[in-house]
Amino acid sequence: MNKRKEHNRYRDPRTHQITPALYRVRAPFFWRNTISFIALGSIPLGVYIYTFKKMQGDDLEDIPIPPISDEELKILKKEYEEKKAAK
Repeated sequence: MNKRKEHNRYRDPRTHQITPALYRVRAPFFWRNTISFIALGSIPLGVYIYTFKKMQGDDLEDIPIPPISDEELKILKKEYEEKKAAK
């Protein structure tokens, strides 16, 4: 079987860059593709913005923080300093 390299008229064989022929072929679809990209891209972008706005307003005040005694605080600080010094 003879595998002959076929000439591609849409790409330059040396640089593989787009030729003017490919620009002409793609031109009629540019605006349709752009509008489709905006429409499809706005869905995840809208979800992201909505989620970010909702999470930004949460102040977490409804979560109770248990009280901690001074002795427990000293023990935790000591453990933290030991771990920090070990690094």
